[in-house]
Amino acid sequence: MNRRPYRIKVTGEYALFTRPEVKAEPISYPIMTPTAAEGFLEAIFWKPEFRWLVLAIEMLQPVQYTNFTRNYIKDKQTPNKTIIANEVRVQTHQAVLKKVAYIIECDIQLLPHANDNIAKYCEQFERRMNSGGCFQQPYLGIREFIADFSWASCEDKAWADNRDCGRMPRKIRYIPDENGSIQWQDPVTQKYVKGRAETEWFNAVITNGRMECSENSIN
Repeated sequence: MNRRPYRIKVTGEYALFTRPEVKAEPISYPIMTPTAAEGFLEAIFWKPEFRWLVLAIEMLQPVQYTNFTRNYIKDKQTPNKTIIANEVRVQTHQAVLKKVAYIIECDIQLLPHANDNIAKYCEQFERRMNSGGCFQQPYLGIREFIADFSWASCEDKAWADNRDCGRMPRKIRYIPDENGSIQWQDPVTQKYVKGRAETEWFNAVITNGRMECSENSIN
């Protein structure tokens, strides 16, 4: 059964959607970002013939923060270097979300090089959702914060929250440059290609628990 536009329910114990201006001491946006939602969907089902369009994100739970203290290392580890000395340890504090639940409203958009019709990919995605399968384990911001997913139901109602989230990344686009020296790693295939990543931003506003993410929203 075709359910487009799709409404996917996402739940997890913790989430971290880092604001770009506070990378040293990470603080999460109060809601899932469109770029995180796109990565989440690609973890469930991805093909090079289409891209995911994140239309809106709804929050089903109130915003709750908690603080984590984590240890990082400044030096890159190699097979010949596995000892971590105290002087290379760095301790950071993170403000993360807890007890999160969202609905991702999304659709599939075929790319120009696609040879098959959109129904083929929709049917494949719906079978994947019905079976609970995924390409890789979806997570909420960082890999430690794994998440569950399912179809949203009519009982899932947005939490009445209203706030301005400020500037938020909407999409990361790949700009090819065969003559350039910069290499960009594709987040799905993990292959390096010549070009650069360019972030598209928008002014994110939550109205009655819903954040519009389509490209028609205000920049």
